[in-house]
Amino acid sequence: MVGDSSTIRVPNGKASDPPNALRVLVVDTDPGVRWALERGLSRSGYTVVAASNVSDALRIVVEDTPGIAIMEILPEAGFTLDVFSMLMEKAGEIKVVCVSGDTDPRVVIDCMRRGASDFVPKPFGVNDIRTALSRLVSGKRRVPRRAKTENGDDDAPASFLVGVSPAIQELRSIIHQIAKTDLNCLLRGESGSGKDMVAREIHRLSNRSDKPLIKVNCTALPEQLLESELFGYEKGAFTGATTSKPGRFELAHRGIIFLDEIGEMDMNLQSKLLQVIEHKEFTKLGGRKSMSVDVQIVAATNADLEERTKRNQFRQDLFFRLNEVGIWVPSLSERREDIPLLVRHFLKKHGHFEEGHTFDISGDDLDYLIQHPWPGNVRELESTVKRWMAIGKRADDDSIRRLHQAVTIPASNDDDGVADNHHEPVDGNPTAGPDMNPGPTPEASEAEHEEPSPQDIPWKPLAKPLSEEEQLERRQIFEALERHQWNRRKAAQSLNISYQTLRRRIVKYKLDG
Repeated sequence: MVGDSSTIRVPNGKASDPPNALRVLVVDTDPGVRWALERGLSRSGYTVVAASNVSDALRIVVEDTPGIAIMEILPEAGFTLDVFSMLMEKAGEIKVVCVSGDTDPRVVIDCMRRGASDFVPKPFGVNDIRTALSRLVSGKRRVPRRAKTENGDDDAPASFLVGVSPAIQELRSIIHQIAKTDLNCLLRGESGSGKDMVAREIHRLSNRSDKPLIKVNCTALPEQLLESELFGYEKGAFTGATTSKPGRFELAHRGIIFLDEIGEMDMNLQSKLLQVIEHKEFTKLGGRKSMSVDVQIVAATNADLEERTKRNQFRQDLFFRLNEVGIWVPSLSERREDIPLLVRHFLKKHGHFEEGHTFDISGDDLDYLIQHPWPGNVRELESTVKRWMAIGKRADDDSIRRLHQAVTIPASNDDDGVADNHHEPVDGNPTAGPDMNPGPTPEASEAEHEEPSPQDIPWKPLAKPLSEEEQLERRQIFEALERHQWNRRKAAQSLNISYQTLRRRIVKYKLDG
């Protein structure tokens, strides 16, 4: 049987070979693995040579000069990292994908340090290897284009899915299982763990991939604005509505709508969303006719929705409708063995890493990155790597650990995702910091010194005309400030936005006199 031979060769240069077929060397002790990869990869247009022992692998590297090697790391069978290094030296320009049943972070780190281009854990399928090879040869082969996401980015393998941990493998499996269905999905997990990327990956793999993916942040707008954003409005629906405007549901027709931070949605709007899910239709603001809509909903939250339903802060029936498939997105602390691969991915992504080069990050720094708690998850890790590339390598001390510790301070995120570290000037004391006497609180300052209203000071001219949505938002912010005698804290609470967000909107719309 062909799978039992020590070496499997697919003859090169035959008329049946595709033009410029890439040679791939498969080095594995398991004859079944060699046979499956030979068949599967040959069908994908690769020319495959396989070896079951070290001597055959080294000989093939010299004689056939393959472009890529898929090599098993199995010390008890002689396939050690030293043999891997020998193969790299003899092959020159070869790219190596390491495969192993040992996913200990040290094994992954050692493979990457010695020049491996990718790491695939065992057990794996032929499609896993195809995906790894596609990443290596991307740019040399035409990839079918899919629909772009709303921000214009082409779909690509989601960076947060890089990894070998059981948690990320299970997540990948779930995504592939549910992507071909039309079930609504509820994504849950910590902030920064990659819930938005899961939504993009579901869209990329779904039957709706040629239709739009429309994202809505449910905390970015007050209730009234969010309703018009979701369902649209007709001309004359309110002051300033000079034309009709499609809502996000209308734009997402036959595609997917991603409702981020769904747990913060107002109860009245939850009722309207439930109607859309149950009846698959909605009415624009100011409209008279219902519009049918075919959308799949992917929602995300880091809130405890079960607890919120008990407190009557979230509708239980809406929760059941959204949670047809529940997906937990693991935090970085649940997948520490993925950190070396993620670091390498971010180095490549941001243009400071080339194939064949080893890590510039020291072993001590990698140890630090693996052990760090990462409260900001993958987003924080990527920011740390980017900061180190931009600043650390130009500094006398290029330790990523010391750079990260120097800028890491406790922070909480407001609804716009901007850290509010309480370091900005406090009213009445511009030099106050977290360890100083901050003087009066903003509430006290506003109570003791009422700010002038727009009746007393003219609005400043705006740098550019506002859109209809911005005009409406400006008017609603102004009315909220008026209702609360320009007490910004109370106005922010009534608008369901953070105090910091309100301050930025006041500056943006020049309502500060």
